[in-house]
Amino acid sequence: MRKLFLSGVAGLILATPALSFAAEPPSPAALWHDIQVLQKSHALMLESKPYQPGSRTVDVYTTDLANSVENDAVRKAGSIEKVKRYPSGALVVKENYNANRKPTGVTAMLKLDGYDKADRDWVMAAYKPNGQIVSYGKVQACISCHTMATQQDFVFAPPPAQLLSVAVWKAFFPKQQIAPQYAQLLKQYPEAIVK
Repeated sequence: MRKLFLSGVAGLILATPALSFAAEPPSPAALWHDIQVLQKSHALMLESKPYQPGSRTVDVYTTDLANSVENDAVRKAGSIEKVKRYPSGALVVKENYNANRKPTGVTAMLKLDGYDKADRDWVMAAYKPNGQIVSYGKVQACISCHTMATQQDFVFAPPPAQLLSVAVWKAFFPKQQIAPQYAQLLKQYPEAIVK
């Protein structure tokens, strides 16, 4: 009788569909640690360069960093614009600098399968230069802008390869000023404006 009961319980357990739980992101401190590793090793994102033009006067310069998971996906696809889906574990970091090349902040995107299916499973994060968290998780302000790059899994190519139009830029940064060099890039590369 006991064998029959146990086999019935085992059958019930095996027949029950697995419950689906959202993936838990690392803590903001743990992600900051991973960002610092990229910073110390100067792990540039492919197609990026140090102190490239930023779009705002508060981040006149930016530097894009990436881990090997992200860069391997870009290599395999042939360019950032050809990546359709990054693998879990891909990390993209943007260091922001003022006109004097002093750090003003760091933003990051970590791909985590099962985290947020509706928004391509990206954990969004923003930090002050010292690592103090500004925002973390499902940050709608970040997501709504990055959806413009849905075809390449929310990751924009560095300027001048992809640029936001003035109208779109103003919609996302209404209280800030556009950087003069970014405005110049828009004139020089109108074909690079994301549509």
